[in-house]
Amino acid sequence: MSIGIAGYGVYLPWYRIKREDIAKAWASGGRGENSVAYHDEDVITMATEASLNALHHSGIDGSSELGAIYLGTDSGSHVEHSSLGIIGEVLRAKEEIDVADFTASPRASFAAFKACADAVKSKRISYGLVIGSEARSVAPGSPEEINCGDGAAALLLGSEGTIADVEEIYTYSSYIADRWRHINTPHLQEYEPRFTRDYGYHRHILKAANGLLDKLGAHISDFHHVVLQQADLRMTRACAKALKMDAKQTQAGDLFGLTGELGAASVFMGLASVLDNANPGENVLAISYGSGVSDAVALRINERILDRRETTRTVESYLKSKTYVDGYLSFAKMKGALERSTSPTKIGLSPASAALWRDGRDIRQLSGAKCVKCGYVNYPPSIRKICIRCGDTHFENVVLSRKGKVHTYCISLYVPAPLKSPLPIVIADLDDGNRYRALGTEIRGDEDIKIDMPVELVLRNILTEDGLGIYGNVFRPLRES
Repeated sequence: MSIGIAGYGVYLPWYRIKREDIAKAWASGGRGENSVAYHDEDVITMATEASLNALHHSGIDGSSELGAIYLGTDSGSHVEHSSLGIIGEVLRAKEEIDVADFTASPRASFAAFKACADAVKSKRISYGLVIGSEARSVAPGSPEEINCGDGAAALLLGSEGTIADVEEIYTYSSYIADRWRHINTPHLQEYEPRFTRDYGYHRHILKAANGLLDKLGAHISDFHHVVLQQADLRMTRACAKALKMDAKQTQAGDLFGLTGELGAASVFMGLASVLDNANPGENVLAISYGSGVSDAVALRINERILDRRETTRTVESYLKSKTYVDGYLSFAKMKGALERSTSPTKIGLSPASAALWRDGRDIRQLSGAKCVKCGYVNYPPSIRKICIRCGDTHFENVVLSRKGKVHTYCISLYVPAPLKSPLPIVIADLDDGNRYRALGTEIRGDEDIKIDMPVELVLRNILTEDGLGIYGNVFRPLRES
């Protein structure tokens, strides 16, 4: 049975910072730019948006056909506790779905990829979603601060309706302590960059690539596109030269100068960029690396990829939809490296409370209860047991639209921690006729919002208390494809 990619989706934050702005703060140098997650974005919110795009691209019904969600990341905030259920809620997945976290390495997404492919091949599931999402905490003044970016990419794996089929997988691993992060240290550590480059990245990439080629009886020239883990531009180019690759083979997946090092999302993002432009019959080689392990995957594009082009939200569209962070100071605040010393105000309900657990699912799923008698939509259904318009108690379940236009708004400039200023509150008329109120994001002042402006509801981390985040939908200015 053939296993392949049945759909894919990506997400890149709206904000970027030029590496030279980071370098100037430390009397250093840098070229290119990095994508930067906003203060209410994390691996879960970015993974959710990439997953929504992947399901939309595939055309499958996530509520009935999706059997697993596997997340690979090096930026997980919890040692014990998974937030993957939140992604399942937003996707309206069934409760029998399998979820699993893969971590401890930038190649964690490929560990998830292989596990998901095996689950599909065994017929335990029909479709599984594999996500690479990264928003690293980096040490101020470190090479990682200059090079690392934030983003997410998701691949939907299945045996039917695929656009790219897996030809072969090869893994090479050995023990090496090149980069690591201990549970008690917040930032990535490294022994020596040249040691990482030569005996970590370079050695494992070449071993995995040559191992796969030998297994297939193929030559590197047989592949139209090659996507490598992009930890550093010089490392990538050195491996490409050693493998005797043509510059055109890596062109489509080379995103380091535009996004930075995306860790567990790196190869998936590059692969998505290739799929945005690939043609039927082309061969693709993707190679990951992290913590002494490299996975090489050979894919072959089929004719169905052309039929899905109209439903793709491309990597290029996210690269073009951007604004630059106003200097290093704003960047440090967004990354949490610089925070005001205050005592956060306690919210009324604990994030782990039964009330938030009971109501949160309906809120994140944008579920509504439409009154059978008068047609008014009450939300959330867990709270609205009686129609607030006519008093009837008979409802049918509906899902609210994610897009609409601003009806009115206000922006609060003074808010207690852990909330962050400026804090917009938006009331919008949704495309389905309902009126909805929510917080806003990526709105810094009146210049970023106006009446009748198109907006969309996206998942964000509203606030965090006792290490647990409260996630909900907020209004964001519409980012068109």
